[in-house]
Amino acid sequence: MKTYPRDIKDDAVSCGNALRYISRVREEDMRDWNNLSNTFMRGRKVGKVPTSSADVATDDRLGDFNYDASYMYLCVDNSGATWRRITLGSW
Repeated sequence: MKTYPRDIKDDAVSCGNALRYISRVREEDMRDWNNLSNTFMRGRKVGKVPTSSADVATDDRLGDFNYDASYMYLCVDNSGATWRRITLGSW
């Protein structure tokens, strides 16, 4: 957890330095927050490769994923949990 300065001297230079520090840290926090969906993938890697879009087990959750040499599989909700696959290709 980030800490902010607590013992600020009662002069303009110290206050200005503390405010600049807090502003910079807050901007970093906001960048991290705005990038949260790119940093973490919701769900967990499961041990199975689905055989069809309807191959949903009772313990499958939205956001679960797995992959093989050709596809990445993702459990999504389209009016009920289903698996979708994305073709993997080199670039």
